Amino acid sequence: MNERLKELRTERGLTLKQTSHALQLTLSAYANYEHGIREPSVEIIRRICRFFEVSADYLIGLEDDTGKRY
Repeated sequence: MNERLKELRTERGLTLKQTSHALQLTLSAYANYEHGIREPSVEIIRRICRFFEVSADYLIGLEDDTGKRY
């Protein structure tokens, strides 16, 4: 999931700080998710999915960007 988080953020030209602010998270909390140090809760996953307009399945790697499931 951490690779997808970074990919989604960088594709949109956002910094870690901008993304964490938009998600109402501390910079360190979001950075820990993106670096794979910690896993977000279900509620945080929901926020991330709404913000980036992706499915939870995509975010956690169960499907690719075309919707193909693994």
